[in-house]
Amino acid sequence: MRFSSRNTLAALALASTAFAQDGGQDGGQPSPSEIAKTQNIIIAHGIMMGIAFAVLFPFGAIIMRLFKFRGVVWFHAGWQIFTYIVALAAFGLGVWLALLTNQLVTPNGHSIIGIIVIGMLFFQPIGGLLHHHLYAKHQAPTAVGTGHRWIGRVFIILGTINGGLGLQLATEGKGPTIAYSVLAAFFFALWFVVVIVGNLRAKETRPMSGRKRVSSETSLAERNRSV
Repeated sequence: MRFSSRNTLAALALASTAFAQDGGQDGGQPSPSEIAKTQNIIIAHGIMMGIAFAVLFPFGAIIMRLFKFRGVVWFHAGWQIFTYIVALAAFGLGVWLALLTNQLVTPNGHSIIGIIVIGMLFFQPIGGLLHHHLYAKHQAPTAVGTGHRWIGRVFIILGTINGGLGLQLATEGKGPTIAYSVLAAFFFALWFVVVIVGNLRAKETRPMSGRKRVSSETSLAERNRSV
């Protein structure tokens, strides 16, 4: 069964009318205002989710590698939490629409994937705070930090793909899908480049720091021998 924007809007409007007025004053036919309201909700859900996963989440991940200033960790955390709140609000709109149309399970899995992604990202702030605490204590990379990074990467990418699946349900034309894909591709390419460059720089600085430690230990040993 293929869903189109006309079918979706008609079903949503009919369901909302029946829910509010038990059939409505005009025999259950949706009014223009109800159709417009429902369409606005669909658009709001799509735009909020699209901006969150295609733009804000990737940029929030880039912040940690692209900028170096005091408190960048907390800026990153605040940015990602704000983005999650935006996604959570959009998720609430999606649930409301799904309940009205009795489409909690969509043919392409959009709703189920959305629930999984939003649920998993809920734990990201906890992992980030735990990693920050352990790193500040031991001054060394942690398994929690590795898990935090990869869970974020996997589910941000999955959420972005799910946005494309949502567009398949809500639109008939290819224009919105192409625009969304181009926007997501740009920010994900930027994210990818920043991660690669950051990893290369980290590999370059590790041998230098190791040589510095060896040099300082050698000079200390020499001083001890001379005493």
